[in-house]
Amino acid sequence: MQEFSWSTIRRIADRQAEEIAHRALMMERIQASEPIGRRSLADALALPEREVRKAADALKAEGLITLTASGMQLTPAGRSLMPDILAICQIFSGLHQVEDELKLALGLAGVTVVPGDSDQDPHVLRSLGQAVAAAVRRYVRDGMILAVSGGTTMTAAARAMEPMAQGLTVVPARGGFGSLAETQADAVASEMARRMGAACRLMHLPEGMDQETLSKAAKLPGVADTLRMMRSADMIIYGVGRADETAEKRGLEPGLMKLLDEKQAVGEVLGDFICADGQVVYRSATLSADLLADKPDATRIVVASGSRKALAILASVRSRPPHVLVLDEGAARAMLELINQPQGGATIQEAKP
Repeated sequence: MQEFSWSTIRRIADRQAEEIAHRALMMERIQASEPIGRRSLADALALPEREVRKAADALKAEGLITLTASGMQLTPAGRSLMPDILAICQIFSGLHQVEDELKLALGLAGVTVVPGDSDQDPHVLRSLGQAVAAAVRRYVRDGMILAVSGGTTMTAAARAMEPMAQGLTVVPARGGFGSLAETQADAVASEMARRMGAACRLMHLPEGMDQETLSKAAKLPGVADTLRMMRSADMIIYGVGRADETAEKRGLEPGLMKLLDEKQAVGEVLGDFICADGQVVYRSATLSADLLADKPDATRIVVASGSRKALAILASVRSRPPHVLVLDEGAARAMLELINQPQGGATIQEAKP
């Protein structure tokens, strides 16, 4: 399906192509929001409710969805088709072209873009999580150690995982910060391990400690073992934060906040605050310090979403290009706008792997 354009399909059978596209988009949205009612689905897709009703009846007849009082949900048969359904959605929406443009501009081998913008619709995170799970499945092997960061997007990724290989171990890629327990790196690692049937080792330490306290904590037996495994990770899956939002969540002191503003920090990755050209302008005292640099052979998967994070994601890629970048349409299109600005293209060429 990915070898030709949607316009070719339309030329062969325009009406049937439109029906296929609408049904694929409906299944994608049902997966992201289930259970969902017909009216809510029609509003989300900007389609007449009668068309949604007709397509829903057809999908039910094929055994791909169920229709209940609580709304529509995918059946096991429908879920099994979702990788192909998402590919159809990407072709229909032009997202394959967006992926190709980002690959070329950023020099990346793998880019996956899912429909929507999580800044406008939080349900997009579920589709993003499925895309991350598909990326992990392509690279994971028996006996690997996976290090994962925290955050809302990573939480969605953890919930989408399933058993993929034997003898896996999942560890956090950083300490905890912020007020939401379920989005801490420890919690994400625990949930991901549970879903994958993997072993798990936790850190149980916050970020923001001074260097002396951090050094002492790193020698504690339980922490030392987890740290050793983290620094031996075969795969690192991590999110990207905006510098201003991350600094506020971590409760950084005013002097440091001012420094980050003066240095024009735009993004944060695993404790590193980075400016638009990818240079690290401030490195936090964190257990994950130098993790990406010290494990250059580890498979790096970056997960990010939301158009508001576009510049932060670009900075992250310029700082340390990942093997796979998974993001939503809002972030992807906003990144292309930045790249296509005169100064954006010049900066991109300076990116180093």
